[in-house]
Amino acid sequence: MLQNLAFAIQFGQFGNILLAFVVLLFMITIHELGHYTAGKLLKFKINEFAIGMGPKLFSRKTKSGEVVSIRALPLGGFCAFEGENEEGDNAQSFNKQKPWKRIIVLLSGALFNFISAILIAVVVFSCFGDTVVAVDKVYDYAVVENRELLQPGDIIYKVDGREVYVAANFSGYIKDDVFDLTVIRNGQEVELKGLRRNKYVTTYVYATSIPCTGYDADGVKHTLVPGDTLYKIDGNVIEGADAFKHAYDAAGDKFQLVVLTTDGRFVTFDDVDKAEFAKVQTKESEYTGIGMITTYQKMKYSFVDSLRRCIPYCFDMAWFILSTLGGMITGAVGLSEVGGPLTTISIASQVVASGFGNVLSLIVMISVNLAVFNLLPIPALDGCQILFVLVEAIRKKPINRKVQGIINTVGLVAMMIFVVMIDLIKL
Repeated sequence: MLQNLAFAIQFGQFGNILLAFVVLLFMITIHELGHYTAGKLLKFKINEFAIGMGPKLFSRKTKSGEVVSIRALPLGGFCAFEGENEEGDNAQSFNKQKPWKRIIVLLSGALFNFISAILIAVVVFSCFGDTVVAVDKVYDYAVVENRELLQPGDIIYKVDGREVYVAANFSGYIKDDVFDLTVIRNGQEVELKGLRRNKYVTTYVYATSIPCTGYDADGVKHTLVPGDTLYKIDGNVIEGADAFKHAYDAAGDKFQLVVLTTDGRFVTFDDVDKAEFAKVQTKESEYTGIGMITTYQKMKYSFVDSLRRCIPYCFDMAWFILSTLGGMITGAVGLSEVGGPLTTISIASQVVASGFGNVLSLIVMISVNLAVFNLLPIPALDGCQILFVLVEAIRKKPINRKVQGIINTVGLVAMMIFVVMIDLIKL
């Protein structure tokens, strides 16, 4: 990850990293603008609205006494309310306001992020296209229904009548072992009835030291490496428990081997020496699936369809984010699969270099992420502040402000350490 940042700088892409900071700063500013707007409408006293953190580069006091500032570090921003962290005498101070007003103000940051995600999603879908999942190849060992019905290039549009919004969560839409798909094929909707999920046992290379070289369909050379899945021997598909052993035993002294690489390429090795190949260590792996490789591509929608899709798309993305966070708690999602601030900047800088449409798609994703994450009941986040206010409304008196301050400070430090640790794990 750090190597990616160094690479970008070395090859003149430092500007992309700066633009990535600007993108993140824009989304945080939208969040703080939500707090500010709600506060103004509900007559809260606001001391300062800041874009960025650290020393002030520019500041101006408005007629109402508020300070608007731009600060040196593009790492955040804030909307400072009077008496936010203490009991004040001013009737307009934050903690003097009624609980329902404070909750609205605290919710408004996430609300603005979510609304901005919806509006930008409309532009993305209609002008640049949404990322959709498509069939790349159906395995020869897939169940017969899947081999006969699915075709390469089919765009997955619906699962059992439910429209697929978030491509990365396609497998989550499949609830039953037997299901129907609606695909877009040659621009037309096609109904595929009775597709099946099945358990497959495949064999992959665990360790190898032999110099075995083959070529894919484009003539690109590939050397057999751990992780390659053994697909065919002399045209016979390797699938099921002990399938590789049976195919290997039946092969002659020289045989043709086809493997599936970890990046989805089929590579053919001709005249593989049977005695030499015996040195390769293999293992079996079981998975449940449809028996196909999927790919991603862009698909544009009309303005009307974009309006129709944008809200459920953002809600599905929010649910996907919550599921990922839940997976981190249960252990289903490893820390290595998520990223901290350095990972975010590294990915954002690469997206910035790939085009404006992809930048807008990234803004949608991170805006929803900010909305969801800020509403979690984690100290120092809006969700925890809302929890404090709800407890105050029930108890008819606030939790000690000093205790709240300690909880928020400790939580903020713990959260910063955690996100840094996530990046260190990925190094």
